[in-house]
Amino acid sequence: MSDTADNSKENTIPVNIITGFLGSGKTTLLNHWVNSEEFKDTLVLINEFGDVGLDHELVESVDSSVVLLQSGCICCSLQGALVDSLATNYIKAERGEIPKFKRVIIETTGLADPSGVIGTLNGDEFLLDHYYHDGTITVLDGMFVRDQIKKQYEAVKQIALADIVIVSKTDLIDSDEIDAIYEIAQKINPSCKLFPAVKGNLSPKILFDIGPYKNAEMAYDNKVTSWLSVKNIGVASSLRPATVTGAVGVSKPKIVAHSDIDSFAVEYDEPIEALSLLSAVSQVQQTYGDSILRIKGILDLKGQEKPIVIHGVLGNLYPLSELREWPKDNKKSQLVFICRASVIEQIRHMFNELILNPSESTLAYYQQMIDDIEKPEDIY
Repeated sequence: MSDTADNSKENTIPVNIITGFLGSGKTTLLNHWVNSEEFKDTLVLINEFGDVGLDHELVESVDSSVVLLQSGCICCSLQGALVDSLATNYIKAERGEIPKFKRVIIETTGLADPSGVIGTLNGDEFLLDHYYHDGTITVLDGMFVRDQIKKQYEAVKQIALADIVIVSKTDLIDSDEIDAIYEIAQKINPSCKLFPAVKGNLSPKILFDIGPYKNAEMAYDNKVTSWLSVKNIGVASSLRPATVTGAVGVSKPKIVAHSDIDSFAVEYDEPIEALSLLSAVSQVQQTYGDSILRIKGILDLKGQEKPIVIHGVLGNLYPLSELREWPKDNKKSQLVFICRASVIEQIRHMFNELILNPSESTLAYYQQMIDDIEKPEDIY
């Protein structure tokens, strides 16, 4: 890669999405984070200052929609479209009208579908040049999530799209209920990371551990290895809602997710053809579109000595990344699909068939993707 391309990649700004139902604790968490040292160079996009209720002490009001906090964090009222807000604040920072920021947090409304924000970040040319999606955080209300995921598809989708799930108000529920929430979250999304929180008291450093992305604050390999948690996959059975039942003699309460979301995993002990794999992923994404919420995996590709990370969200496939070495005693390809249960068997069948019999018309395109794999030495 050229020096220009490397510099361009290093200068893009990570964007995290915080989502969760009304009353889940997003605002409490943000109040804790925006006043922290870790957030001093962060732009926080919220819907309206009054609606979100950030307990902030203003250092300076830049204009009607932007304020600076004592921590140095910038809060922007998301009055216009997301693209306009991100573009405008980037330009303001470049002109010196507001401090330059190194990270963006977008707080969604309680019923928001985070896939819309992810799609916006990946669908605008200006945003792709200057920003990248660095993961989604979903906050669950420990007291009411049981009812929400039973009745609301949006609540389940927020879990499915999360890289981190935070269970709030854990001081108000017993340990059996916490275990049940954790288990149903991992049934819906096997590779999400789970954290408890009481009154928003959770370090924002967890944001720096949900790659695989370029972030000089953390070792590249450690970040990606931590991100990929597929070695113990306990996915829900296909074609029925995810359910936590508990073992015989254990009183842990059952939680049922009212959802059409399920997961399956595939493993390959032998190296696989890179072009066949990418062609298969592409074609199932094109065929089933938003029915495939997430694809995450680590790959042992023929011709590649080191492990390759693959990550896709709602039909968008991120650039492939290379690890420096394989996780200990785990040299095999592993992929997790999170998708609609109603088509999960069709997706599984189509993917396996395409791995064995790839479409010749797509192979040349994916050869170029293989040639453009990002290596650690390109990033640092």
